[in-house]
Amino acid sequence: MLVELDEVDIFVREAGSGDPLLLIHGLGMSSALWVHQLPAFAPHFRTLAVDLRGFGQSSRPSAPGSYDIAVLAADMAAVVQRLGLNPCHILGTSMGGFVAQALALAHPELCRSLLLCHTAPRMDIPADVVAQRVAALGSMSMQEYGAMVAEQALGPAADADLHSWVAALIATNDRRCYTQVLTEGLSGFDARAALHEITLPSLVVAGQYDRVLPPAGARELACLIPHAQLIELPDVGHLGYVESPDRFNTTVLTFLRGLPV
Repeated sequence: MLVELDEVDIFVREAGSGDPLLLIHGLGMSSALWVHQLPAFAPHFRTLAVDLRGFGQSSRPSAPGSYDIAVLAADMAAVVQRLGLNPCHILGTSMGGFVAQALALAHPELCRSLLLCHTAPRMDIPADVVAQRVAALGSMSMQEYGAMVAEQALGPAADADLHSWVAALIATNDRRCYTQVLTEGLSGFDARAALHEITLPSLVVAGQYDRVLPPAGARELACLIPHAQLIELPDVGHLGYVESPDRFNTTVLTFLRGLPV
């Protein structure tokens, strides 16, 4: 379904019933990312997977500042309010984890818990990775670019089929939007000074072999959020939800089921 906001339309996939759980994807992905999570979470939660502006089936604005993390978080707050989801469990991965942090800080009343996966408290993608991606977006086909990103993102145990699936998902992106988010939207994100204000039950999930946002950032995040739990998934890279979906799903569901009613 499309949720019409003041400036953009946000596409949302929905499955299941019960307490609401919002899934926020990372850079270059979409709600299609959660192919293993929607069927696993739907029996327990009203699960909603969004396409952030610029991705998937959502609107693709081009004005400067359109993809600031605070703007993306404001979109998510509006979706939660329009659909009557508050308070809502919030799960964000990678850049979606930045958005989730910004949402929890700006609108704690809309959030019931916070699950931050393969992310960090600040923009910490290594400079050489960012430079390589920006250069590649200007010279490669999106199919070639997708293959490069898949190689960077996946851990050593990922098979050829998973590489192909991730590469194909990346290749569907709009080159202009992707470049604008990468160069403009991510550059200034740093929530470290404010994270002590988060009082929500929080889980941080890291991947042992994550080369995009290495697990040291997840450990810092878990230290900065009061009483946050930290789980490190073995043998996965930056995409644990598709590299080891059963383990990822069990980690998330165990945390959510352990929360007070």
